[in-house]
Amino acid sequence: MKYFIIKEPENNEILDCIKVFLISFDKPDFKEIEEERRVWLYLINNNIARFLIAAKNEKIIGIGGLFLFQQVANIGYMGVLPEYRSRGVGSGIFKKLVEKALHLKYKTIILHASKFGEPIYKKFGFQGSYYVNSYFLPKSVPNIETKYKEVKEIKLLPDWLLKLDRETMGFNRSNYLKARIALGAKILVIENEGYALISKILSRVRLGPLIATNLGTALQLIKRSIPLGAEHIIIPKHPFLQNEILTSIPLTESDNPNLKMTYGKKISSKLEYLYAIGTYGKG
Repeated sequence: MKYFIIKEPENNEILDCIKVFLISFDKPDFKEIEEERRVWLYLINNNIARFLIAAKNEKIIGIGGLFLFQQVANIGYMGVLPEYRSRGVGSGIFKKLVEKALHLKYKTIILHASKFGEPIYKKFGFQGSYYVNSYFLPKSVPNIETKYKEVKEIKLLPDWLLKLDRETMGFNRSNYLKARIALGAKILVIENEGYALISKILSRVRLGPLIATNLGTALQLIKRSIPLGAEHIIIPKHPFLQNEILTSIPLTESDNPNLKMTYGKKISSKLEYLYAIGTYGKG
């Protein structure tokens, strides 16, 4: 018999959800937790994210999230308090998230798996594709020679940007990108060639997504982002990119690699344009 229940959290439980997630990944820094609570509530209220919790005697012991795009569901923010691991809590939440995605008629589910999570997700039929690594950006602008291109900071998302993002990712993320802007992200563009978002995620200012049709555009966007406070980037190590960013800019690895995994219908994408992702709700 299960000793815990799985349910959607109430609004007044969101702060505890975030604390459980942070503690699960040994990051008990709650300085930015009120701002993160605002983000979670915005995503929930705009039907961009759903969360499930595992609770024992009204204490939250595990958390998982489901992020909803127009054709794809993304599972993330999986975490279980250390003292409750290896008891079926994480797999119980995960199974319910998959069931919810399928009930909502999503044919493709993606996630980013930690080394611990990989074998669990494979048992559910998820297949790995490529790893992503997180890095700290240099504190000063690197001396990289690139052809000058005008970088603009804009407030609204133009049609060419949404089209480029859709072609790159293979599905429509317009609502997600608009939500990031509404929550305070800055957006840099080189017209018709690429864009990058700069946003504060908990205590880090992250650069990503970064999508560009060529390496020169990607490097120009990175150079412009550093004076604006960008300090962290998540780079996919897919074969199309061949680690061009890693050989061009001095980066410091900040975390272990995570494997992108997919369940269901395959997505047709242009990964050669994907230089950095915005976030991963690893688990």
